[in-house]
Amino acid sequence: MLGYLDVSETEKGKKALEKLKEIQVLETANNTLADCIHFMEKNNLSINADELRFGMYIADPKKLELQKGYCGFGGIPGFIQVSIYPDSYNISKIPAVIAHEFNHNIRFSYFDWNHGDVTVGDYIIIEGLAESFAKELYGEEFLGPWVTSFDKEDLDYSIEVIKDALDVKGFAEVSSYMFGDKISIEQGYKPVGLSPFAGYAVGFQAVQSFMKENNIGIAEATLLETEEIMNNCRLFGK
Repeated sequence: MLGYLDVSETEKGKKALEKLKEIQVLETANNTLADCIHFMEKNNLSINADELRFGMYIADPKKLELQKGYCGFGGIPGFIQVSIYPDSYNISKIPAVIAHEFNHNIRFSYFDWNHGDVTVGDYIIIEGLAESFAKELYGEEFLGPWVTSFDKEDLDYSIEVIKDALDVKGFAEVSSYMFGDKISIEQGYKPVGLSPFAGYAVGFQAVQSFMKENNIGIAEATLLETEEIMNNCRLFGK
């Protein structure tokens, strides 16, 4: 799902690598991580790791077509990675996706992640917090297509479907709500009638609603329990 480019795709890989060098992506990554660390320290947050390792990998744009050629992973404190096939759409969004994964590093330093026990509610809040962190640092215009590609009708429908599944448990079951039908079918999960990344979009709306309704910033929200955010965000009629 991280969409790595096959090592046999030499020319395509070299082209991407040259583009990443041209845009000085390592400097961008260093600056972004410095921004994130500064925010973390300023707000007395921490990551449970002795060091932070960042990796950027060349992606296959076809594999990550729904993600517009880029994605990331930050589920293990101390490790952040981004997969990207750089283009005019996603290059400007690199800082935001790094910040998104950095927030996962913070949250998972305070909360355990268990594939078997994770609920839809847990997962949407995890992703909503991460994207809200990216918005805080870099602005809404740089957020990923996983939250920006939904019109009001699709978003309202997704909220209704997910509202009735917040307690659904287990990574395979939860993934159907997070990633939507197309990816679920590809990965062997049961489709539930949702557009790609519906859980991400709903989670972002839930966290944004919670922060606005309760006048709470992202630093404080990142350390709150799932239930506290869900029960006080007004998105699910609770």
